[in-house]
Amino acid sequence: MTDARSRYQKLFGSGDSTERIEFFSDAVFAIAMTLLVLDIKVPDVKATELWPALVELLPEYFAYALSFVTIALNWMSHHRKFRVITGFTTGLLRLNLLLLLLVAFVPFPTALLSEYTETPSVILYAATLGAIGLVQTAIWAYAHRKGLLASTVDDGVYRYARADGFVNPAIFLASIVVAALGAHTLAMFTWILMWPASIIVSRLFSRRKR
Repeated sequence: MTDARSRYQKLFGSGDSTERIEFFSDAVFAIAMTLLVLDIKVPDVKATELWPALVELLPEYFAYALSFVTIALNWMSHHRKFRVITGFTTGLLRLNLLLLLLVAFVPFPTALLSEYTETPSVILYAATLGAIGLVQTAIWAYAHRKGLLASTVDDGVYRYARADGFVNPAIFLASIVVAALGAHTLAMFTWILMWPASIIVSRLFSRRKR
């Protein structure tokens, strides 16, 4: 007879349902997206000065919109992955919790970026968002390695999703280098490249039969 620890691992270390993982993850994503707007404060000015005060909040609007869209895209990616991840292990749970830790942290670098568009703020923001993308890709690779993906996910689909998952973190991490060289404004502009880069990856894989 096996020892108690081995029996415990067999009973609780893995399972066939991911419902609770998805529900909990959805809640964390939703809360993080909601908290972003709290950084945009109502101006404490006279009515005649309201328009200029609202214009001064443009950095806050930009940071809010950027983070909202980025978190939303990561939620969509997470949602799609867990449609075909059919089970869990302790390792998958840990990776998912690491992802949620980073997602819940996003409102802080967002607030920092809206207040100080300087090198440290840009680096922290890019590092956080880049790390989220890397953990998403790690979850996908782990699920494949542990045989947790549905049989409908063939090797071509797996490789395409893995390659596409590296696009955003690669650009965020590259922007860190640009910011570290003193060009923090240029570093923020490089984030625009995520969309065309994703299209390029998509077209490269569309030419492959497998």
